[in-house]
Amino acid sequence: MEYLQVNDHCWHILLNINANEKRSEAKWQPIADKLQSLGIRYELHRLTKPCDGIFTARELCEKGIRHLVAAGGDGTINEVVNGIFTSSVNTREVFLAVLPMGRGNDWIRTHRYPQNPDETIDVWLKGQFMQHDIGLVTSTTSGRQQESRYFINIAGFGFDADVIYDVTNRPPHFLGFNVYELSLIRTLLSHKPKSIRVSAVDGFTFNGEVFMVIAAICQYNGGGIREAKYAVPDDGLLDLIILPKMSILQVLAQLKNMHTGNHIDKIKRIRMTQTTAVQISSKQPFRAETEGELLAVGDYHVRLIPKALNVLTNIG
Repeated sequence: MEYLQVNDHCWHILLNINANEKRSEAKWQPIADKLQSLGIRYELHRLTKPCDGIFTARELCEKGIRHLVAAGGDGTINEVVNGIFTSSVNTREVFLAVLPMGRGNDWIRTHRYPQNPDETIDVWLKGQFMQHDIGLVTSTTSGRQQESRYFINIAGFGFDADVIYDVTNRPPHFLGFNVYELSLIRTLLSHKPKSIRVSAVDGFTFNGEVFMVIAAICQYNGGGIREAKYAVPDDGLLDLIILPKMSILQVLAQLKNMHTGNHIDKIKRIRMTQTTAVQISSKQPFRAETEGELLAVGDYHVRLIPKALNVLTNIG
């Protein structure tokens, strides 16, 4: 852990005004008032469209800025992380805090942030920063790289990514319903297991049909589901979890356990290892996502970059 005197620095806040169905802008003024009353210096950057977080964070880092705040949901955090890591700077010089203003806010659950961004400022004032692990997923087709994306929480393969695909490509036309929840139900009803091959650098291998695979740095995903309850964000290891082929009834029977994380112990055929790099391949189209962003379909290489970024935490 490293401790900062927060008031000694000017923080650049990247506010996603579209987060939580565009409610973040309305929440901003009370936060601004509190920052002013506490004497915390900042500059505000409004993010208005997809990928603004990547471009803005990258530009700020290139200009010498090293103290950033992601104000939004999990997607905003991940965009800012990708901006930092696609810049030319030494990422271990960068300090990142988060103001949770999204709907799911999964990443902050591992770090025990309050859900209220106003209360998170009190955590921020403690100035406790963890040297956080970061993951990188690269998709390849016929051995040629198609796309790479960094992640700070969880990369999902199979069912997780299929839900995101449904949200993105077949949004429901029913007003008043949660888009993600409807897509989750629709995907579950139509989901078919895929046969994959997994090979990790620690010697772990798997060959067979799966429901989904996750590579986890933190613990929560999908709006509070504790997919990887043993994941530790600064231990230098990815928690690789393979959920085997499951029927709809088997999935429904495990929903409560999935929210608490106990499915890892309850599902007998689950496979798990801790590793630093893994290769996932399939002869069938097998989708991947990081924080709601789909990658180009192909084979996937996932690797961990240990202690790569200083991130505000409330653990300990």
